[in-house]
Amino acid sequence: MHHDEILGLLHYLVAPGEEASLLWAGRWELAFWALVLAITALLALTRPAWLIRAEDGFRRISQHRGACVWTIGGAAIAIRTMLLPLIPVPVPVMLDEFSYLLGADTFASGRLTNPPHPMWIHFESFNINMHPTYQSMYPPGQSMVLALGEKLTGEPWVGVLLSVAVMCAVFCWMLQGWMAPQWALLGGIYAVARYGIFSYWINSYWGGAVAATGGALLLGSLARLRHRLSWQQSIVFALGLVILANSRPFEGLLFALPLGLAVVWLVVRSGLPRRHLLMQVVIPGMVLLGLGLAWMLYYNWRGTGNAFEMPYTVNQATYHISKPFLFQKPYPIPAYNNPQMRTFYVFHEYPDLLRSRTGWGLEILMAQKFFCYYVALVWPLLLVFVPGLLLAARSAELRVVLLAIILVLLGLTAQLWPAHGHYAAPAAGAVLLILLNALRQLQNASRGSWLPWFRRAIVLGLFVWMLVPISDRIWNPYPLDDPGGHGSVPKEIDRERLQAQLNRLPGQHLVLVHYDVRDVPSKEWVYNRADIDNSKIVWARDMGVQSNQELLRYFANRRVWYVDRSSGSVVVPYATSMALTHPADRLLPGAR
Repeated sequence: MHHDEILGLLHYLVAPGEEASLLWAGRWELAFWALVLAITALLALTRPAWLIRAEDGFRRISQHRGACVWTIGGAAIAIRTMLLPLIPVPVPVMLDEFSYLLGADTFASGRLTNPPHPMWIHFESFNINMHPTYQSMYPPGQSMVLALGEKLTGEPWVGVLLSVAVMCAVFCWMLQGWMAPQWALLGGIYAVARYGIFSYWINSYWGGAVAATGGALLLGSLARLRHRLSWQQSIVFALGLVILANSRPFEGLLFALPLGLAVVWLVVRSGLPRRHLLMQVVIPGMVLLGLGLAWMLYYNWRGTGNAFEMPYTVNQATYHISKPFLFQKPYPIPAYNNPQMRTFYVFHEYPDLLRSRTGWGLEILMAQKFFCYYVALVWPLLLVFVPGLLLAARSAELRVVLLAIILVLLGLTAQLWPAHGHYAAPAAGAVLLILLNALRQLQNASRGSWLPWFRRAIVLGLFVWMLVPISDRIWNPYPLDDPGGHGSVPKEIDRERLQAQLNRLPGQHLVLVHYDVRDVPSKEWVYNRADIDNSKIVWARDMGVQSNQELLRYFANRRVWYVDRSSGSVVVPYATSMALTHPADRLLPGAR
């Protein structure tokens, strides 16, 4: 979660380094509530009739439940598509994104994984397995939606767009099971504005929407199973479990555990005949769960050779020093094949482990986690969310939802990794449900009270907040400025620029990337498509004059280029670079 997603132009007023502080977030939340109080006073004094009429019309529209669900999904697609001139298709930035894109390219090619490449040591990169097969280390859910976009249009980001649209629609459907339809429609609109326009969930390839959809399916089906046990909702609940297991399995398990126990309790206490329960509820869901489990075991077997070993665990044991949880002892430092891999894991990942073993480091980590999940899921409604938690604790229906949120939060707290908003994605729908339930309670206030106007002021204040990022994009459509004041063009944009240049040239290309010894490659360049040999551009590591020769011989028919990330990122012919940096080797065979 990035601060400029929620504040737009306001982030230019933030001092460098302050944007990731609780003080910063709390200060702007207080500013939001000051705006709400001002709007409340204005509404209470003027009592505008047009606002009452608008509410009545909104309530009538919300009665068309199915149409509202479809409209929310369509609106997410339409609004984000219309904003493409201001917010273009995103460029992959983070290590995880390239890994998901490799998985997408693999699935779009009709394969579950790829055979290891003979020259794999030159292509070794982060969050990717090179052995026993060449594949993404992550569960396949996010890559599958990217593959859908790539297959349909040739653009993986279309899969992101569709997944976010489905998530927003499912949020609306889920909320319809818990509250009046006008509140469900309001929640769907909020989801479109919050996640479907400016959030990195839609403006990157990192994910979030897939797992959030799985969590919302669980909540929506549970709400309906409370009223009537049916095979349809049993299948929906099982589908949510399968989606969570293939997107965020750990957090998904924690979120699903109390909800699953609640479903079991509903079945046990229903009093229906056992045969009816088996045929109409238990067996349909179990069949889908069985198919999902079989798929996961087969996917693991194809990727790792062991049905019970995930690609994630293979990557952990091969490259990582730190294990996922705070209480785990680290791995021995592996013998890396190239210095960039060692530099990253030793100087980027390992310090987090060392800091977490100290009191001050653990305190900083916990503060960062709280800040991240607060800003990603709650801000600027903490003053609504806290009462909402208390209301949920006193509600027999919502208590299980509160327990699911708490379990996810505890699991995220136990993780060593610095927090990112999409880690909590399974609980996103539950947080929205808690927020809307708290706002709904204000509707029960007497007609002469100021509380109904306060509730309306919150909605209007959120609407004003949603306009701020739009003005930001109009003012600065392509924000290349660095809020930290470093003034450099981001490396990921430089990589995309070089790729675009080479794509315009005829033939196939091999790019050898050189790294400075002080370069910690958290923004990596050496990533390739699933079919490396048939790719127009192949990115490889500069491993020294002698080691490069086997790669040059293997790709004898390609034009070979050289780029030094630390010296302006200018791509030059490999032979020229050798003449400049290694005069004695300027006549190397294969250098051209």
